[in-house]
Amino acid sequence: MFNSAIPSAVKSIITKELLETYGYTQEQVAERLGITQAAVSQYFNGVRGKKVNEILSNQKLSGWVKRLTAEIASGNFRLGQAECDLCAETKKDVKDKELGSF
Repeated sequence: MFNSAIPSAVKSIITKELLETYGYTQEQVAERLGITQAAVSQYFNGVRGKKVNEILSNQKLSGWVKRLTAEIASGNFRLGQAECDLCAETKKDVKDKELGSF
């Protein structure tokens, strides 16, 4: 389900949210995300996904990741749409920074 199109930092945030907020086990997260339990452990422990703070410090991206996590937890996740949404949010953020806020 998850592939390299979703940045490691996003996967790390989602993993932590599913474990801490939604009460999933590492095995359940692995199954839901289509990754190994070892990868879940690495995301949770910060071995993977080093730029988590950059995403969490951005309100738009942080909100997007929280919505995506809720979709994953509810079973309504579609990877293709998530990739498009991530690109759109990132492009908006970059454009806003270039233009400045009004």
